[in-house]
Amino acid sequence: MLWLTNIKMETGYDFSRQDDIRTKTQYAAIGIEDGVIRTIERKAALKEGEAVIDGQGYLLLPAFADNHLHLDKGHYGGSWQAVVPVENGVRDRIREEEGFLLDFLEHTPEKAQALIDLVAGNGAAFLKVQVNVDPVVGLKNLESVYNVLKKNSHRLNFEVVVFPQHGTLVTEAKGWLTEAMKHPAVTAIGGLDPATIDGDIEASLKTIFDLAADFQKQIDIHLHDGGTLGMFEMHRIADYTEQYHMEGKVQISHGFCLADQSEEEIIGMAQRLSRAGIAINSTVPLDNAPNLPLLRRNGVKVHVVNDNINDHWSPFGTGDLLQRASRAAEKFDQVDERSLAQCLSMVTRGVTPLSWEGELLWPKPGDAADFVLVPAESTAHAVARVPLERVVIFRGQVVSQR
Repeated sequence: MLWLTNIKMETGYDFSRQDDIRTKTQYAAIGIEDGVIRTIERKAALKEGEAVIDGQGYLLLPAFADNHLHLDKGHYGGSWQAVVPVENGVRDRIREEEGFLLDFLEHTPEKAQALIDLVAGNGAAFLKVQVNVDPVVGLKNLESVYNVLKKNSHRLNFEVVVFPQHGTLVTEAKGWLTEAMKHPAVTAIGGLDPATIDGDIEASLKTIFDLAADFQKQIDIHLHDGGTLGMFEMHRIADYTEQYHMEGKVQISHGFCLADQSEEEIIGMAQRLSRAGIAINSTVPLDNAPNLPLLRRNGVKVHVVNDNINDHWSPFGTGDLLQRASRAAEKFDQVDERSLAQCLSMVTRGVTPLSWEGELLWPKPGDAADFVLVPAESTAHAVARVPLERVVIFRGQVVSQR
């Protein structure tokens, strides 16, 4: 048995101060075997020869999960490069990308490793990685990134999304998506703006859903289109999800149209997404972030993600999902103890130590021993203040410490 001792765990809420709710904690020890929690005790019952990790009195949080991250075609890990201005948004970025993809291939492994070091060092133990498959590089980025991910399997779990950045229809016309679906690491197929990039909403969505159904994969559609066009596309994605019986297996990333509609329209769409089991991934952009609390209140699963970090789309990004959760809390005025704590669920695939009512949800025996330890009084404190000090534990082993 390996023991993680001297850790602070949340046990419930103190409601005695009316609206001034406080988080209750206690110190504990966790016994770990084969990367899984076996027992949780007030004090470790050590046996001779058992290993011990001293938790330093830090607060125990579930490890973070990045549900949408690009490890290819970026600048991070190489020389600094700011963004080159363009006039026509996504279309111009795709044309820009076509000019450098082949040149970037040589340096993709070292850059991907640098990004993994950054994100995993901040506490991520799961990455859902978007990888370009396109007419320029074919499957070369997929193989390169997969090889790097395999080398990091001691510190994180991962899944791979095949992403046709240059358009679903033009990429599949050459058979690249069908070929990519056969790769053992691929768990999902992506898509991009069926109307403005593919120019044919129905053909684009049918291609994506047919491939997903044929190869038993999930779906992540990157939807930048705003306004009524974006809302129409979102409705059609929900239609296809139900038609193909893929409830719970489809995600929409960005969903900017959910930021420029009336509250009534957003609620209606949220209820539709909830019925279809469609999740939303968001970086919480400052200008057009969907109203994440409103979506969540109406049953939509929400993931706050890193997406891109210093690439040709954006020079920004810290690679810190706790900071992203804090940004979401600040943007949407989630400032009380319980609301702050619940924001953590958006970077842990729904896991929080406590429910809204204060019921202990995590950790429990049988859970994976994947933790982030931070010097904080509570989850709310950690989300609000974003402490830099972190101890990251994956399968019961310390994989990063600062």
